[in-house]
Formats: sequence, structure tokens, C-alpha cells
Amino acid sequence: MNDTAKRELAEAREVCPTTSQGLLKEGALLVDVREPSEVAKVGFAGCEVVNIPLSEFEARWQEVPRDRDVILACAVGERSLKATYFLMYQGYDRVMNMKPGIGRWVERGFPITGSADNVAASEAASSCCGGTSEAAPAGVSCRGDDAEDKAGP
Repeated sequence: MNDTAKRELAEAREVCPTTSQGLLKEGALLVDVREPSEVAKVGFAGCEVVNIPLSEFEARWQEVPRDRDVILACAVGERSLKATYFLMYQGYDRVMNMKPGIGRWVERGFPITGSADNVAASEAASSCCGGTSEAAPAGVSCRGDDAEDKAGP
């Protein structure tokens, strides 16, 4: 295997919705990788948001700017983590994953489009297998809960 095919990546930086709010106020871009049907039910608001569904990400990743901080988000942070690593592999170094996703965003009272009642439906639809909702791994919590965000080296 040649060197370009095998690349060591740093651990992805993860930020909670509360920390994301501060970064977004400072000019970061939020990239929502959920499917359009999920975004139509409940979406992120109050900041600059671009929707690039994970199903289209490989074809559209170059729409993501390299010259500013970018926060990738989904329902709970699993699909957005895949997109974060994809961008890191492409050489992006100002990307981070919001974990957990829109459910915690809504819990914190941050702005949304649509109805907060649709959050559970959005989270259930987020599984790559289409059936169960993704669970946040142990040890990943929100700075708003007096915990540390997870940052790469």
C-alpha cells in the first residue's frame, strides 16, 4: 500500500452544542449532514447553516470552506463524525464534530426551524441502518454539563 492510500489521522475534535454556539457566534459554519427529510422536520437555526447530506457528501465536500472553522452536525453525532474524518482525510484542519447533535441543541433551547416535537423522529431516522437511533458513546458530554469537550491532539 502506498503512502497516499494509508494516512494516519489525528483524533477528530468533538464539541457539544453549547460550545458550538460560541464558535458559531465567532463565525464558524455549521454543516448539517442529515437528510433533507430530517432537516424539514427540525433544523438548526440562529447561525449560518449549510445542508450537505451524508449520502451526497462525497460528491459535494468541496462546498465546505477550508478557511474557517466548520462544525459538522447530525442527529446525535455519528454521521457527522464520518463527515469530519472524511474532511480531515482531504486535508481540512479546522473541522470538528458536534456531539451530541440536534437533540441536545433543542434541550439547550438553541434556535431551530420546525418543531421540537420532531426531534425524536429525527434521531430515530438517523441510524445508518434506518431502524434504531444512534447512542452517544460514554465519556462524551457537553461543556454545558460541566464536562470537557473532547479534542484531538
